[in-house]
Amino acid sequence: MDWARMPIRGIAFEYNDEAKQIDAQILELFRQRKAVAGGKGLFPEMETIEQWSAEFGLEATEITFILSHLNEARPRRHFWDESGGLIGVLPIMKTTLEGDVEYTLTHAMQYEKYSIVTLEVKYFKETVSPVNIQPELTLAVQGDADYEVDGHGARGGGPHLQLQFMVSPPLPKDLSNVSFSLVPGSSGFIRPRLEEVVLDKPVSFQ
Repeated sequence: MDWARMPIRGIAFEYNDEAKQIDAQILELFRQRKAVAGGKGLFPEMETIEQWSAEFGLEATEITFILSHLNEARPRRHFWDESGGLIGVLPIMKTTLEGDVEYTLTHAMQYEKYSIVTLEVKYFKETVSPVNIQPELTLAVQGDADYEVDGHGARGGGPHLQLQFMVSPPLPKDLSNVSFSLVPGSSGFIRPRLEEVVLDKPVSFQ
C-alpha cells in the first residue's frame, strides 16, 4: 500500500509538480540555513518578524512557528530524575513591562544539578469580559555556561500566571554575567484544537 496516498480523516494527499518544485527549494534553503547556523539557535528580533508579517501577509505567530523549527534540537541532558537535593533559593527579581503585561523573574530554587526559575506574568488591561492569557514563550538563558532550558510547569489562570523553567547547569550565585529573555516557544504556536466536553448533568450514586 502506498502510505503517501493513505487518506487521513477521509482526505487523500494531493501533490503536483509545482508543489514539488517549491518543496525542493524550501529543502535546499533549509540545508543552507543549517550550514549558516552551525548548530546555534538563530532567531530574529520581533521588529523583523513584524516587518515580514506585513511584507508576506503572514501572521507573526506563523512566522515564529516556522523559524523556531529551523533550529536544530540539541540532545537533552538526562538529569531530570536526580535533582541532587535542594541547596537554597537564589533571588532574581527582574521585572519588565511590555504593553499591558508585566513579566517578573522572581527567584530560582537551586538544586545540585539544575535550577527551577519562576516567572510571574500579569495582564493589567481592563476588559469587559474575562481574559485568559496564553503565553507562547520560553525562557532563554545566556552566560558563561551553555544553558539548557525546559518547561517545568504552570499554575494560575485568567490574567495572572506563574510559569516555571528548569535550567541546567544550575545558575551561579553571581548573576552579573547571566542574561535572561523570553523568546517564542518552539511548539506552542500551532496546535490542534481539541473538542471540549462539558460535564453539566446531575449525577446520582446508588
